[in-house]
Amino acid sequence: MIAHHVRQRLHGLHDLFEASLSVEEAEWIDRIVKVSERSRSAHGNATKLDGVLADRVETMNVAEFGPELVGMAAWRALGLTEKLLELGMNKRTTALAQAMVINRMVDPLSEWALIEWIERTALPECLNVRITKKTKDRLYKTSDELMARRQKIEEYLRQSEQQLFGLRRSIVLYDVTNTHFAGLCKANPKAARGKNKQKRNDCLQVAIGIAFDEFGFSLAHEVFEGNMSDSKTLMQMLDRLAKVDVECKKPVVILDAGIATPANLEILKQRNYSYLVNITRGSRAKYAAFFEQTGFTALPGRDADEQVEIKAVADIERPGDQLVLCRSMKRREKEQAMISNAEKRFVKDVEALRKRVNEGRLKDQKKIIRTIGRLAQKHPRVARFYDLDFVDDDIRFERKDQKMDKAYELCGDYVLRTDNAFDPQTIWHLYMTLLKAEEGFKILKGTLGLRPNFHQKEHRVDGHIFISILAYHLLCWINTKFEVAGDHRTWRTVRRILRTHCLATTRFPMDDGRLVSIRKPSLPDEGQIQIYNLLAINWANAYRTKTTEVKG
Repeated sequence: MIAHHVRQRLHGLHDLFEASLSVEEAEWIDRIVKVSERSRSAHGNATKLDGVLADRVETMNVAEFGPELVGMAAWRALGLTEKLLELGMNKRTTALAQAMVINRMVDPLSEWALIEWIERTALPECLNVRITKKTKDRLYKTSDELMARRQKIEEYLRQSEQQLFGLRRSIVLYDVTNTHFAGLCKANPKAARGKNKQKRNDCLQVAIGIAFDEFGFSLAHEVFEGNMSDSKTLMQMLDRLAKVDVECKKPVVILDAGIATPANLEILKQRNYSYLVNITRGSRAKYAAFFEQTGFTALPGRDADEQVEIKAVADIERPGDQLVLCRSMKRREKEQAMISNAEKRFVKDVEALRKRVNEGRLKDQKKIIRTIGRLAQKHPRVARFYDLDFVDDDIRFERKDQKMDKAYELCGDYVLRTDNAFDPQTIWHLYMTLLKAEEGFKILKGTLGLRPNFHQKEHRVDGHIFISILAYHLLCWINTKFEVAGDHRTWRTVRRILRTHCLATTRFPMDDGRLVSIRKPSLPDEGQIQIYNLLAINWANAYRTKTTEVKG
């Protein structure tokens, strides 16, 4: 079969059954074809082919085409052009918005760098839009126009994705992250110092709350002040969620521990939401006695090294709620390793401080005590398990073995609280859907350039965030297509594979003095064709071939 496909490729033919190839088979075909082409070109010496001066043939104006083609397909599938035109944006601004969102998905850059990037892609030709550094303000104005229509766009995308993929939503996943700034952001009243998840507490930031459904699609988002605690953001998001259509009358809101305060749980009940939360790690010690008891049941269908045991008990603190005690061996090993590594770093820093003091490089008692305090702040995970002080001109630190041993015993144990009457197994599986929200944030912060934020004005900052959210919608369309096909490759992998599929102009000097130029996409390899087939993209008709002729 591989030999058949290689033969077809070498003769410039395409097989109708290419979509049935596996990833490994496609890689073998591409590898053999490339070796064969190199071998043939090394032994060829023709200089004239049917009037073409072969040794003077040139390829020029090469532009990246593959990742942008996928981005345009996702934009088109979601019907965003038609919706933006319907909402009053003109064709040029809509095309610019598409280019900005695709850039955020393919290679997130600042507006200034985007101008150079876009000229090296096929987007200007495909979207019939160009932007120069003299007219870069159009990018900012496009961001403003998108922000003016944010709620209507998000509402449309919720409905569009529900129809495209037949989603039956019954769960809302809510979490909060933040993005920091490079400048002082004096024109942004939301910019403030807060607990930064990247440890950039030296920078101002804003907080971003996003609600996802159980499939990982974004339902709505809000931007909050950078110093607002995660728990206080819930009220505003609930106002937005009131407009989100879900299949059941009482959707389950799944929250992380930092947001699930008793006051917030009461608000959820008042608004007719059911809730499922993970109790904070610091509270696990209260339930240590329950974990020492028998009655745990192993979840079926899991490998031995990933086994999870669960047990339901009544919640004494909140009558009517139930607790699900969970015990995971894999999680235990991970948490114990985290404590162990943190302890090694802490001891190393303490020994370094002791050496400075003993060698007389640090003598001032007040400075030594302040340094000890900073060490405790730097290592909060393990500092509480040590007595650290400056006594008799020496650094004394002693390990609280009993307290540390207890912490090791609780590793891998966690407690879920819910007001729902589901069985423990269902509750555990529901809580695991929160990983969809965590994965969504990971994509936004890493792949889609959510942070850092280089803008200074409030509406520009909000616009930057919204463009990343729109790019996330495009990426969800792509990821869902791959998931349905049983293909588990990430967008990073797909993007890397497609980057060598380009748009190029080939110039053919003729022996009669004419210069014929043909601009068209390069022939994709088997791996690229496989991706296009999976996404139902007709790459052959994605760009109309352009031929020009100059007489000598």
